[in-house]
Amino acid sequence: MNHKEIEQAVKGCLVNSKKRLLADKDFLHFLHYFPAGVSDEVKRYFNQVVTEKENFFMVPDRADKQKAICSRCGKNIILPSDLRHKDRAVCPSCAAQGEVVHGWRRQFTNAKYYFTYYERALYDKEAIIARSFAVYRCVDAKTGTIAEDIVPHEYHLLRKSGVEHWSHESDDFARDWWSKRKTLYSKENVMRDSGYVVRSGQERLALLLADSWLKYSQLDAYMRLTNGGGDALKYIELYHKHPQLEYLMKMGLWNIIDEGLSKGNFNNLFNWRGQTPQKLLGVPVNKNDMLALSALATDIDTLKLSLYLKKNTRLSLAELARKRKEIEKLSYYDSCERFERLKKAGISVESALNYIKKQDQETSRGLHYVLIDLSDYVRDCQKLELDMTDTAVAKPRDLQRAHQNVVAQLKIKANELLNKQIAKLQKIRKHYNFSDGGLMARVAGSAEELIAEGDALHHCVGTYADRHAKGQCTIVLIRKQSKPDKPYYTMELNPRGVIVQVRGDHNCGMTKDVEVFVEAYKEYLRKLTKKRGAKAA
Repeated sequence: MNHKEIEQAVKGCLVNSKKRLLADKDFLHFLHYFPAGVSDEVKRYFNQVVTEKENFFMVPDRADKQKAICSRCGKNIILPSDLRHKDRAVCPSCAAQGEVVHGWRRQFTNAKYYFTYYERALYDKEAIIARSFAVYRCVDAKTGTIAEDIVPHEYHLLRKSGVEHWSHESDDFARDWWSKRKTLYSKENVMRDSGYVVRSGQERLALLLADSWLKYSQLDAYMRLTNGGGDALKYIELYHKHPQLEYLMKMGLWNIIDEGLSKGNFNNLFNWRGQTPQKLLGVPVNKNDMLALSALATDIDTLKLSLYLKKNTRLSLAELARKRKEIEKLSYYDSCERFERLKKAGISVESALNYIKKQDQETSRGLHYVLIDLSDYVRDCQKLELDMTDTAVAKPRDLQRAHQNVVAQLKIKANELLNKQIAKLQKIRKHYNFSDGGLMARVAGSAEELIAEGDALHHCVGTYADRHAKGQCTIVLIRKQSKPDKPYYTMELNPRGVIVQVRGDHNCGMTKDVEVFVEAYKEYLRKLTKKRGAKAA
């Protein structure tokens, strides 16, 4: 665009926005590479390629249902006599596929399309530009007329010196504006979900690669291998940052690239600073390893674990490829981190791998679940400061039972700490003890007592042990004086000594005798508060 064309392009923008854009050198330089308006070539591409199978054959005359107008070529055509409204047909003139529309059944048909048009950039023979358009088409079946509006949405400039993306948007008040985006992306999925017929335009992009800066990028192979379903713009952005992408594609890792682009994360699989295949992958790679790599590249997690095992065991890539199914079952996003935890505890990766296989054969829990159990078990053993050099501790015969025993010991240890905290508060809390009318209230003295209370009355007071120990609440046990050791009701006080709740068996409400007792206890607490206030004064 020249300056006058750029001024026309921002004509509908708000005054302040227009001034800002026309003073923005980056914006002016960006649009310099784009043609103005929507050319006849773009319109022809839309009508002949984008609409594809989404055309309409409009039948205006109810008396003659064979006569129709094709929405693609605009010609009068003759349809087979047995076709009904909404049936599919093919235009005998231009071979377009579409839907038959009887004007007396549905006069107006609205259709939405979204497509990307790639072409050479102006003033730079090696650069490529991409413009994405939304098309709103209204078909009048009675008159045979078609009204359509082509609205630009996204502009991409793809140069060796830098890739750039601006979004051209509008609102219901006929105002439009431009926004610079941080990354290259396409709205295709969003538009598809909104009911648009979408065309990525990758067949046009493929024709432009040979003479562009992307000629060695392997983008053509990526588009072919993903059958046009891969995100070409994200691929270009990644290649611009990391030209080493070419090596990875040549190693047959196209599906790994596709997965990483679609998820937006390669899970630290590659060292992007590496300038050779070996440095990119972090392991020695020769020609014989290429087939093994391709076999292991079923997904990012499997390949990442395979490379990790190659670094940390004596297994070659070829041996790992033969064990691929095992590795797939073992791999998950955190598998390498779990093996690292075991390694730091003194368990080699190779011995851990053998142990995991053996445990899986005996229990059939699944390789990854055994790895989780083992790493969690080792973590808990370290908390208890157990001797991890003892093979019986590090690799017990029955992992599940050993883990259960360690968890039980951790609970006991945790309860001991809580009990010390509870004991410190007992003297302060002794004034909360109270008795009246055959019932008594006593502050809980240990974590075990709270757990037993919850078990006996089938409620969750056991989970309050930590808060009770820290003084965030006070748990009071209500008992019958004739049965002081049998759980009856449980009461919670807040830090100010106010009753929060009183719960019985299965969280039931208070019986009459408990209501009377609680009212007496409230009165006792009020008097207690007054006394403490008087002393403070």
